[in-house]
Amino acid sequence: MIMGTSVEITVSQVNLKKAEEAMSAAFREVERIDFLMSHYREDSEISRITRHAGEKEIQVSPETLEVIERALYFSRLSAGAFDITIGPVFRMWNFREGKIPEGKILRENLRKVDYRKIKVDHARCSVFLQDGGMELDLGAIAKGYAVDKACAILQKEGVENFLVNAGGDLKVKGSKEKGIPWIIGIQHPRLPSALVAKLRPFQAAVATSGDYEKFFSHGGERYHHILIPLTGMPARECQSVTIMAPSAMDADALATAVFVLGPQKGFALLKQFPHAHAIIVDGRESVLLSPNWPEGVLLPP
Repeated sequence: MIMGTSVEITVSQVNLKKAEEAMSAAFREVERIDFLMSHYREDSEISRITRHAGEKEIQVSPETLEVIERALYFSRLSAGAFDITIGPVFRMWNFREGKIPEGKILRENLRKVDYRKIKVDHARCSVFLQDGGMELDLGAIAKGYAVDKACAILQKEGVENFLVNAGGDLKVKGSKEKGIPWIIGIQHPRLPSALVAKLRPFQAAVATSGDYEKFFSHGGERYHHILIPLTGMPARECQSVTIMAPSAMDADALATAVFVLGPQKGFALLKQFPHAHAIIVDGRESVLLSPNWPEGVLLPP
């Protein structure tokens, strides 16, 4: 358990000693990223930035700066559909007890959500939140970054066939066994035992955002954890979005952004990423595919 989720590493076609050493090094790398970027840890760089919101800039590691800058890139491209300052609004929701935040409190906390108030000084390697009460939460991008870093360690250690999975954000390279590819199932958002499709990538990352992970029902409506930063309410146009891309960090962020934007605007966003592909289950349970999937990767369920 790292980064608030289960992290699994599978390697194949390598001797046991090398496999154990490589996986141990990869797990240490994920733990290092968690130490820097977890908003659950009081001593992390992200928590320090939040603690001093509206007061002073905080110097951070190059990795933390890289992830924040990439997050801001996706925020700008998606016109704020992806926003790592969503924390004050997200905390208003109680998905365990099924409580909807009171309107006035929600509106007050929405004032603290605005990616444009994250001030980054690249030369000083520092980050400053402009208003007091703002928060940073890299939950929708840091897991993917950690997966990318773990994979880089495995390759550095000479492992060429692996699967790294951090709570559904995963990346594969090579094959499961000689002649047997890695197969990734995409869960149906309303039928837990059914699949929407299968993927057979040779070297790619896959991330899914779905309304079935944290939710409750009230008055015939489903309230889930993927919120629209502008309103603080759950996004309604999608049930799940799966992104396949070269980078797990990008797949992670794009899955959230496309989910919030909905199919039409989401597919428009993806046109800017020619090597990224999407499977969207929309609000009516229709399965929509982005064009130009690589041959042999997308399989029927």
